[in-house]
Amino acid sequence: MQTIEEKFLQIFKYMEIPKEQFRMEASFVDDFRFNEFQFTCLALYIGVYFKINISEKDYAELKTVGNMFEIVRKKLEVQKSP
Repeated sequence: MQTIEEKFLQIFKYMEIPKEQFRMEASFVDDFRFNEFQFTCLALYIGVYFKINISEKDYAELKTVGNMFEIVRKKLEVQKSP
């Protein structure tokens, strides 16, 4: 079973972000120069890889790699709760 980090590394590989640039404080806009299409792709990949739904509120919070991890971890914890 892949860890959260391994899944994100796979997503980043598909999005052509080098593994060396994978830092929690990295900004999608400032460091990776993401545009609206790339944010949409990221949200779709997250949904597919983690089997979670990214809401508009979540989408607006995707600013850094660290934010992305927090959002996914919270959603995965909610899914595990009865």
